This record gives sequence, structure tokens and C-alpha cells, in this order.
Amino acid sequence: MIKSNILIMWFTRLAVGVALIALSVAVAFWLFRSAPSAGVSDEPLQERTVLVMESQPVEVARQYTGYGVARAIEDADVPARVSTTVTRLPEDSRAGNPVATGDVLMELDATDFLEELTMANQRMADLEAQLQSLDVEEGASRQNLEITQQDIELVRREFSRVQEAVEKEAAMPREADQIQKQVLAAEQVLLRAQESIDRLATRRLGLQAQVQREKASARIAQERVDRCVITSPINGFIERIDVSQGESLIAGARVARIIDPRAIEVPLGLPASARVDLSVGNMVELMTTGSRKRKWTARIARISPEDDPSSRTMRVYAEVSQQMTGDDHLPPGAFLQGDVSAGDGGEAWIVPRRSVRKDRLLVVRDGIVTSIPVKVRYPITGQYHEFSVPDRDWVVLEEPLQAGELIVLSPSRTMTDGMRVEPIAVRDSLASVHHDAGSVGE
Repeated sequence: MIKSNILIMWFTRLAVGVALIALSVAVAFWLFRSAPSAGVSDEPLQERTVLVMESQPVEVARQYTGYGVARAIEDADVPARVSTTVTRLPEDSRAGNPVATGDVLMELDATDFLEELTMANQRMADLEAQLQSLDVEEGASRQNLEITQQDIELVRREFSRVQEAVEKEAAMPREADQIQKQVLAAEQVLLRAQESIDRLATRRLGLQAQVQREKASARIAQERVDRCVITSPINGFIERIDVSQGESLIAGARVARIIDPRAIEVPLGLPASARVDLSVGNMVELMTTGSRKRKWTARIARISPEDDPSSRTMRVYAEVSQQMTGDDHLPPGAFLQGDVSAGDGGEAWIVPRRSVRKDRLLVVRDGIVTSIPVKVRYPITGQYHEFSVPDRDWVVLEEPLQAGELIVLSPSRTMTDGMRVEPIAVRDSLASVHHDAGSVGE
């Protein structure tokens, strides 16, 4: 009984499954037969249009790109040259204000240095008085020396006469000895007078040396007094003031920084291989690297004689001369990209960078797309109005193209060899756009 029930259940399930499958097949067959058929159009397919430019050789120069930070050629870190206190900051001594050479940046306390100057002057006056007293003493000593010389002359004459009298037996030898003693005494007085004069000369040299030393002390003190007025050493702008009124300073500490942004230089790091192509005077186009592009034209002023072996780069220095008028000046500290043009260049075949995909270039010949292999010599940037293409990124090809070759500007993955297209020249496209815009304006 149980076995018969199981068989009935299995047969029932099998019958239901077969019925469902048959129903599904019937529904699918009905849907297929009742589906509408697509109509076939007899109109010819419209060809795909592509923008093309005609190839031609143009004058190009090899370009190298480097990066650097702008800095002022002339700047000055102004130090305090004495240790004292800031007593006054002028109202116009603020960051951003223009200054000229000699303008006062700040004044320092000079009281101690003025006292040193006064003491040095007083010591010098005392020495001058001693020198004047020495002049008087020297004059008296010289007069005394002259008198002593005259006295010894008289005694010597007397001694000569007595000796003659002794020889003639008109005088006693004792008288000659007495006169000789007087001669010796007079000579001793003469030696002492000469020694006194010589000592006065030595004293004069010592006093004169002290005078020179005190003059040097006075000059140093005066220099310290002058250094208490800190002035700008160059023309330019105040970049910063590092001190405040009442602050104590140490000699050598920086108190201000002055820059002259009218002459800017930008050290650019370039590949070491560029050395053979670059020279002083080559043009450099500088631009900022942010979202807002700003450009300046510069020239190479100097080239570093040494390559960096670690990065295999060389360094060139581009200089910009500018007037501080308007907002389009190059500020020191700006990070810049520099495109350096190497010499005058020569004729070369160039195409927009976007036209080259996987080292192949799509061209249109007789309305059919054809890809040709190309080799890129180097990239360049700039505008070439000969092609009427607004691109700035180009590549120089190693091999020349055929003159007038139609180059596809924006190749896509769906564009393959053998595809028939309708080429539209960029010049014609731009002309039609301008014409439509004029019509709308009318």
C-alpha cells in the first residue's frame, strides 16, 4: 500500500514537470512568431566626420623643462651690530613698505656708547695737555743745553790758554789741573742736559702712542653710536621686521630683511644632457604651477659649470627684470616651471601630442583611416598658428611626414584602419563656428 502511494506521488510530480516544460516551450514559440520584424532602410550610411590638420614642417627649437623657486637677486639681512635696546621704530618701518638706501629702520639706545665716547675724548684731551707741557719742558731743556754748550766752550778756551802759559812757564801746572776739572764738570752737565732731551723724546713717543690709541677708542665709540641708528643698505621693500620696541638685542642678530624684487632670478634644474644645447641668453618662459597660470619671459643669465651626479641634472639661472606696477609682477618665493628654448632651432615635423597613441599616428588618405608608426624625438610646448590648432602640447617627430598629410587630431579606440571617414579641416571648422556665431549675433 505504501509503495503504491510513493509511485503515485512520483508519477504526479513527473507529469506536472513535463506539463510546465511543454507550456514554457509553447509560450516561447508564440512570442517568437508574434514578434515584429525590423525594417531595412535603403538609405546609405552617413560617414563619420573627423577633425584633421594638414602636416607641414615648421621652425622649432629644442625645449627643456625645469622647476625652481624665484628669489630676489639683491637682498639684505640687516643685523644689529651692537648689543643694546630698541628705543624707536618709525611708523613706516613695517613689512611691505618701500625703503631707499639710508632710510631709518629703527633706533637703538646709545647712552652707554655716548659715555664711552665722552671718556675717550677726555682722555685724549688730557694727553694733549701732557704733550703741550712736554713741549714747554723740551724748550727749556734745549735752552739749558745751549747754555751748557756755551759754558763748556768758554772753559775749554780757558784751559787752552792755561796750557800755553804752563808751557811758557808763565803759570803753574796746578792751575791747568783746576781748569781741566772745570772742563770735565761742564761736560758732565752737557751729558745730563742731552740725556734729559732724549728722555723727553721718548716720553713724547709714548704720549703720541696713547693719543692714537684714544683716538681709536673714540672712533670705535663713535661707530657704536652711529650703529644705534639702523638704516636700509639697499633700495627695495621691507620683507620683515624681526624686533619690537623695547626689545634687547645681541650683536649679530637679524633685525630686518630687505629685498629688491625688481630683479628676480630662478635657478632651474634641467637634464645634464641639455648643457650642449643651452647658452647664456636663451629664452625662458616661466609660469606658475597652480590652477591660475601666470607667465613671465626671462633669459638665461648664468649656467652652473658643474653637474649634480646624484640627480644627473645641471642648473641654469633665469633672470627677470620687472617694474613694481600692477599685479602682474613675479614675487620672490614663487615655485615656477621654466620652459627653456635651446637656440634658434630648425625645421621639423610636429603634431599635437594628443594625436599620437601608442607610437602610432592616424592619417586620412582618400577618405580612409590609416595608421602609421612614428617615433617621437622630444616634446615641446607653445602655440603654432600655422596649423590653426589651439593646442600647446606638441611632439617633434623623428621621421618626416608627407607634405599635406591629413592628421587626425583626436584618435579614439573605435577608429580603426580601413574605416571610411569624412575629414574636416580645423581651419574650416573654426571658420564655420565663427560664421554661425556671427549669424546668431545678427
